[in-house]
Amino acid sequence: MRRLALFATSTIFFVSGGAWAQVDMRSSGYNVLTCEASVMELEEGHMVISWKGRGIQISFPDKPWHMSQLECVSTTEIFPDKSFKSSGFCSHADRDGDKWINRTSQDSSMPKGRFQATGISGKYKGGHDAGTFVYTDLSSATGCRGVASWESDR
Repeated sequence: MRRLALFATSTIFFVSGGAWAQVDMRSSGYNVLTCEASVMELEEGHMVISWKGRGIQISFPDKPWHMSQLECVSTTEIFPDKSFKSSGFCSHADRDGDKWINRTSQDSSMPKGRFQATGISGKYKGGHDAGTFVYTDLSSATGCRGVASWESDR
């Protein structure tokens, strides 16, 4: 059950990038996260997973979003046939305190998750971006963690 819960967390992960109001953030990178997950079983083989994560975004050192702090939440529903649907949000803050949010979604028919980013303050305010992500679960018996690789649409 723990492995299934951790697999389901792969549906949220965390991205950023895009053509913004004051800065062009089209890019790629990684989000490195620690996390916690809880599972609620609705019926045999049908469950809902609630996931929270915190971490940093790693991109190119000359970019203003490199080493930004992020906080994420998601909900994943896993069905008895092993298909799933997931959605969530990540809040990012760069070194200057400027912020943007990501909305994430994925389901079992998608090879990669999708994100849509919206700038909410500072140099990102009013900007938008979209792209894809892939989450790799690196959890062990000592804790929940993972890495999301992401890329803006070009």
